[in-house]
Amino acid sequence: MKILLGILRIVGLILVVMYGFFGTNWLTLNGFDEDYLLLPNMHVENPGNLLAGLNGLDTLPIIENEIIKLDHYPKMHQGVVYLPVDFVRIYLNDDFYWDEKEKVLTYTTIKDVFRMKTDELTYFVNDESLTLSIPIRELEEDVPYIPLELVKKFSHNRFLYNRILDILVIENLSEDGLYGHVEPLAKTYGVVRRYKDTTSVIVRKVVKGEKIKIYGDDGVWLEVRTKDGFLGFIRKQDIGKEDLIKGTKPNIEIYDYTTQINFDGGLNLAWHQVSVPEANRFLENKLEGVYGLDVISPTWLHIKNSEGDLINLCDLDYVREAHSRGLQVWALFTDSFNKELAHEVLSSTSKREKVIRELLALSALYELDGINIDFESVSKEDGPHFVQFIKELTPYLKKQGLVVSVDMYVPSAWTAHYGRKEVGEVVDYIMIMGYDEHWGSSPESGSVASIGFVDRGIYKTLEEVPKEKVILGLPYYTRIWMEEKIDGEIKVSSKAYGMEKAYELMVEAGAIFEWDDEIKQYYAEYEKEDIRYRMWLEDERSIEEKVKLVDSYNLAGVAGWKIGLEKDEIWIVLEEYLK
Repeated sequence: MKILLGILRIVGLILVVMYGFFGTNWLTLNGFDEDYLLLPNMHVENPGNLLAGLNGLDTLPIIENEIIKLDHYPKMHQGVVYLPVDFVRIYLNDDFYWDEKEKVLTYTTIKDVFRMKTDELTYFVNDESLTLSIPIRELEEDVPYIPLELVKKFSHNRFLYNRILDILVIENLSEDGLYGHVEPLAKTYGVVRRYKDTTSVIVRKVVKGEKIKIYGDDGVWLEVRTKDGFLGFIRKQDIGKEDLIKGTKPNIEIYDYTTQINFDGGLNLAWHQVSVPEANRFLENKLEGVYGLDVISPTWLHIKNSEGDLINLCDLDYVREAHSRGLQVWALFTDSFNKELAHEVLSSTSKREKVIRELLALSALYELDGINIDFESVSKEDGPHFVQFIKELTPYLKKQGLVVSVDMYVPSAWTAHYGRKEVGEVVDYIMIMGYDEHWGSSPESGSVASIGFVDRGIYKTLEEVPKEKVILGLPYYTRIWMEEKIDGEIKVSSKAYGMEKAYELMVEAGAIFEWDDEIKQYYAEYEKEDIRYRMWLEDERSIEEKVKLVDSYNLAGVAGWKIGLEKDEIWIVLEEYLK
């Protein structure tokens, strides 16, 4: 049967080339501002019957002047044009997300989350059930298809479907379009040819006055596409007036949530490490001597298991104490630094939904002002799932009045999958973790955050995220490095200390600190029992150099890891530059 249909289709194409014209029967979606011209020299009572049955074959997609080759093509099914999800994501809108295991399609905007299941006519917008007239389908095994009407709602394109030849023409409304009116000199029609050659095969005849889209001009020939999807070249002398139609920007909804994030000067946040509930009792001690702080972010929420349950260390008394001091509380939420847990939860639509509901409930119960997301164990394969999670979570949190921030590594090839640009488009803040240049188990000794490392992290982040959303993470800690020669090799280990303690330990051992102007830190070392001890100190002077970058790049503020490790002088520096 399929072979017969293919033969019919070829015959149809031959007929079109022979006659050049045909009466048309178009399904026009978001179409042109004029009806397609009915061409008189070939009359068909019901042109849809000419190639009856061809709708059982794949639909040929043409985007502007390019025929798209695919593994899975659009299809006409029960009178409806369907597009494969992968085709839509690649060519039209990558905000569609398909959960292959659970057969759920999700689409997110700045304020809404649309959820649709395969073969069901009920879909959900922010948990409110609505009805689809046409369902999502798997028209091929494990290949999801979206009805064209739904795609049209979430894309900035014009779609023109040629039912006779089963061709779908797609135009990008964001781009300028040049159109020419056919005005042949000696005939009543012009001809579009396959190649730039007057002896080349005629692809289609175009009548006088017909409008065709122009893609190229070498002075003699124009590269064109007819409205019904024929591609080729026409002599420039056969085109009269040309119209340039300017592209239009898509309507993007922007919501103003600045009432929650207006601070006096630059934002000053401090993370508070809370590992057990009892630690919440010591907030007053942590805040002793602290001033100029806007936000405290306790490490309260963690993924507990592969089902999406959460570990909850929140404390309402803590929140109310912070509020009484004029501080906002943004609970930090982690993936428990577990790659397997992150995968299990992020890759499942139902588990992401569960986590979102838990976060919303806890945020309301504990009167939180924001959520700070700190997922540091996302694998490359789970990068798209992480981005999707942020895009689904953020609209709900914002509607509940919360500020949303996400911690990001300093940009590098191995962290690109975190989708810094996409995440930055939806959340309020991106926190650059401007530390651990040399981390705890680093194979070599070095600075926690040299000025060059921090500077590169800022300007690489600003290539993807606007400055008003960028917060620089500062280290309030220092590492003492131990280098010991074992079996002819230098073995490196380290311990982290607060600023005061680190300085005292080195001075007590007889080390002398000297300022290194290249990395903008004090450096000291000493040897004891064949072990070399080294330190690149973080203190008020090194922090000031980093905050100068915040000032020069005009960033939104700073975030310090972690409160309790800093010197009192740090607050003086931050007050001077931020407030």
